[in-house]
Amino acid sequence: MKNHFQGPDYLKGKRGYFIFPAILAGLTIFVMAIVWNISDYGIIFACFGSSTYIVYVTPRSKQASMPNILGAYPLAGFFGYATIEYLLPMLSFEEHLNYAIAGGVAVGITILAMIVTGFEHAPAAGAALAFVLKPTDVKAVFLLIGGGITLLVLAKVLTLIVKEELAIEDAIRHALHPKSK
Repeated sequence: MKNHFQGPDYLKGKRGYFIFPAILAGLTIFVMAIVWNISDYGIIFACFGSSTYIVYVTPRSKQASMPNILGAYPLAGFFGYATIEYLLPMLSFEEHLNYAIAGGVAVGITILAMIVTGFEHAPAAGAALAFVLKPTDVKAVFLLIGGGITLLVLAKVLTLIVKEELAIEDAIRHALHPKSK
């Protein structure tokens, strides 16, 4: 049977290595959505989709590190919430301009805070913007903190399970079909 794989050459013969991150990311978001009630904070919750890509596809990157995720999301929550609570009410332009200014400020100060503190995790900037797009209460800040922790715990557990499964699968394959020298 002919292989009809159309992906990049570097992925040929490694289906598990690109299918598993996608499955794990989807499973992680599913579990997080159940735990954190996605219907209450949908747009703020959306940033975790980007985080799962970083955590599962580029797990050794700086942005996937535990300190960066656990530091960047509280910053985003703080500055996103502060923007809607304190800056937005002070603006007196047309409504769409008020939101444009508040969105730019929320993202800008969050990115500045991430750079200054060293807690760099790009999806967190999107979380700050989400506060402006759908103003919410202070509980959403705790969603970002708890969601970041939940994401990291699920990523660790699921990654260990998959690595264990791949190791067992490789061992069985090697035992049944040892490579000839």
